[in-house]
Amino acid sequence: MGRKAIYTRVYNQLRYEILSGEIAIGSPLPPERKLAEQLGVSRNTIVRAYSELEAEGFIVSRMGSGRYVEALHPAPSHAQTHWGKQASGKLAAAPSHMAELLSVTDTYPNTINFAHGDGGKHTLESSCFSDYVKSTAEQLHSYYFTSVQGLPELRERLVAWMDMEPISSPEQVVITSGSQEGLYLITSLLARPGDLVVTEMPTYFGSLQLFQSLGVQIIPVPMDANGMRIDVLEGILARYRPRFLYTVPTYHNPTGWTMSLDRRKKLLALSERYQLPIVEDDAYRHLHLDAEPPPSLKSMDRTGNVIYLNTFSKLLFPGLRVGWVAANRSFARLLTRMKELSITTNTLGQLALAAYLRDDALRPHLQEVRKQYAEQAAIMAGHLDRFRPLGIRYERPAGGFYFWVSLPEEINPRQLMTECLQQGVSFTCGDMFLLREAEQPYIRLCFTHERTDQIDRGMKIIDHVLQSRKELLS
Repeated sequence: MGRKAIYTRVYNQLRYEILSGEIAIGSPLPPERKLAEQLGVSRNTIVRAYSELEAEGFIVSRMGSGRYVEALHPAPSHAQTHWGKQASGKLAAAPSHMAELLSVTDTYPNTINFAHGDGGKHTLESSCFSDYVKSTAEQLHSYYFTSVQGLPELRERLVAWMDMEPISSPEQVVITSGSQEGLYLITSLLARPGDLVVTEMPTYFGSLQLFQSLGVQIIPVPMDANGMRIDVLEGILARYRPRFLYTVPTYHNPTGWTMSLDRRKKLLALSERYQLPIVEDDAYRHLHLDAEPPPSLKSMDRTGNVIYLNTFSKLLFPGLRVGWVAANRSFARLLTRMKELSITTNTLGQLALAAYLRDDALRPHLQEVRKQYAEQAAIMAGHLDRFRPLGIRYERPAGGFYFWVSLPEEINPRQLMTECLQQGVSFTCGDMFLLREAEQPYIRLCFTHERTDQIDRGMKIIDHVLQSRKELLS
């Protein structure tokens, strides 16, 4: 039994380090004897762990040179009934995290929700946006199609709102049905099944699900509090030629970390050297709690390599489903041709947003929600500080929506998530943001969805469950 426990621990440790990018794709693994000495275990333990990782496709043996970390193929498709065979050849069996997340409130309608990544109904109520929707709904032309590329006035307003030198014309902007459609269009244009894409790890699960469903192989790059590890990325780019890099550099989802200005400059330099397109998902930029973040990658882009992605889902509310892509003119034209396949984005929402921006109503709204979010974050942080004696660790984010919380070693995140859900609190488990489910110590708590009284109540429930599990395991 002890031998099995040691093997399992070594296997899970190596597996997580590969999934998180801490052991980089293409890098050699230590010889069996050397790693056994480093970890203080038997050589047989390492042999067994390596064999399991090789069977799963995480590593490969090369005759005469040892074992190396492989770029993971998308998860294999599950068995399909005959009528689904054609579709199953195009869609890999990626985890249904989005469906799982959105179904929480259907299954548990009274849950205190720290799982959803949005601003909550209280911020929508104070936005006055509903007045613009009502006014727009009285205009007959709001019920008909507009330009495939997007409402011209909205694109003009967005150019002014972004205020970035590389984006000077509405012809460089394409309106999409949220940032997820934007990422789908971009990926479909830049990559084909089997191609490589680089992203920080952990990362937004919607991007992982999309990439895997399109059959794209993902190269993970580890992060720290200053964002993506550019030194690791440089080593990867020296060996591989990915089609593009996807990043959430500002108030990252799920960690809340922000890429430093120095690393942004180095990333742009690597992009220029290797002609690597960068997809910058900037959904949280205007949701800082204190000082403003470093400039966006796109604002510093001098080569046209950065494709900028944003959405009103985080700035206003998720059901609006209006986002945008800003890029060089030639790529914007290609996106528009791809966008023709879904015809257009809802006209009523675009007209309401154009009027909202015309009246400069978004700016005061964001000023107000930043105050609310700062208060909500402070309440959650106060509870998390009281959890520290239980063995939890976290860093307070400077903006965005999330706390990335490390649990004590003996607490299983999925078991904790299940038990808290039964007690009336939901949150997301950290492996949702990895390429595969894995034993890892993290959970993500969203501090913006619930009002302050509900945050207080929900965190007390988590405290009670944590205390109970610690006592049970002690």
